[in-house]
Amino acid sequence: MNKRFKTYETKSAINGIKDLDLNSREVAFYLSRFDVIDSDNDMIKRGAFKKSLKENGVGSDSNRTIKFLRYHDWEHQIGTFTRLEEDETGLFAVGKLGKSTKGEDALRDYEDGIITEHSIGFQYIEDKIKFVEDAEMKSGGFFQINEVKLWEGSAVTFGANEHTGVIGVAKSLDEKISMMDRLTNEINLIVKSLVNGK
Repeated sequence: MNKRFKTYETKSAINGIKDLDLNSREVAFYLSRFDVIDSDNDMIKRGAFKKSLKENGVGSDSNRTIKFLRYHDWEHQIGTFTRLEEDETGLFAVGKLGKSTKGEDALRDYEDGIITEHSIGFQYIEDKIKFVEDAEMKSGGFFQINEVKLWEGSAVTFGANEHTGVIGVAKSLDEKISMMDRLTNEINLIVKSLVNGK
């Protein structure tokens, strides 16, 4: 069996946004970025998380909701997700940090800029992945990922996706989301220009 179809995999991404509201203990960030070939030679497509979010996302009836962890450690839950959704950029998340020692440590590490990257724990779906040949790539191509089974999102030390940098902190969560929407539109215009050779 291809190693890509093991039961559980992880994939990291430098978060596209890391905003923190100390009063509400909420942090906003991207867990994954769409249409970018990462260091694992994977490109995750928009819609890849749709089924998982419906079945196990915020507000679902599942007793196996998607967890907010640190280092992909199931014994190191640092909070809960209050928002998980796909947008044009990637998988956007808002997590509320717990009041336990682990949650408090994570809150302080976000505040001090120690946590800057995030990652997903997931399972590949065999018939939802395909290899796209590209002779210009050293690897000969990349894997296009159209669906995964998402289990968790984690704060991590290092990420695999170098194409999404950290953006500054705003005053309120509404302002942060508004800034994220504005920046997403600007990034999309840049990407379209690059694709068109401009």
